[in-house]
Amino acid sequence: MKKNLQLLAILSFLTLVSCQEKTKEQPVKEAPTPVEVQPSETHTNQPDYVLSPDHQTNTITLDIDGDGKPDYIQIVKSPSSGRYGITVKRATGDFAIIGPIDGSTHRVLPEDMEDILWAQDITVQEKNAVIYEVVDENGNLRPEEDVPEDEKITLPYESLHLSVPESCGSGLLYWLDGTYHWHQTS
Repeated sequence: MKKNLQLLAILSFLTLVSCQEKTKEQPVKEAPTPVEVQPSETHTNQPDYVLSPDHQTNTITLDIDGDGKPDYIQIVKSPSSGRYGITVKRATGDFAIIGPIDGSTHRVLPEDMEDILWAQDITVQEKNAVIYEVVDENGNLRPEEDVPEDEKITLPYESLHLSVPESCGSGLLYWLDGTYHWHQTS
């Protein structure tokens, strides 16, 4: 029995030494170098807005910049301020926030119209719309035929038409010469 125990001890010792030598023979892998992840510059903070629950049409697709690709426009509301704005996600990847909400990149509407709760009819104005100042220096409405040609602009791209139902309040948000513009149409 003593011989069996000695034999068992010797075999166990040899097995243990054999396993340790195999471990030593395996190359040691270096820990991977950590990669520093940079936060996205365009989305470092969560936006302070949600899709407007107060507009029947709050999302619309049009080609605002004339590149032949769809651009996405949303009417949004800031829960913290209760104010409204417009977001534009162009097919190029450019993103703009228009209006009086946090994170705004453009303030093109007149101050008294900028909080667009008033705009309940939201549609696409087809390209080639002719725009001009509809009111003369005395505050009188001018028909198009009374406006000199050099005062008219033909918009080369689709525009966002905002208006008040059954009222005279309306305007166009459009893209021209690399930026957003607002034109009061009535």
